[in-house]
Amino acid sequence: MEEKVKTRKGIYRVIYDSLSRKWNIKKDGAARVIDSKATKEEALERVKALSENQDVGFVVYKKNGKFQKKK
Repeated sequence: MEEKVKTRKGIYRVIYDSLSRKWNIKKDGAARVIDSKATKEEALERVKALSENQDVGFVVYKKNGKFQKKK
């Protein structure tokens, strides 16, 4: 009999931080930022790799904080 391992799945979020002027990647439920990138394109590349490795979706926000897209 196989034993199922419980995994904590959350959604990654790409959010602009106007104070540091960087794009932050956070996972739901996490207290800290996973990674920060100077450009949105760099942050998107990183979050896509993270989400594929862990089979988790992600949400991207615009610079003004409004929702942009979900994957």
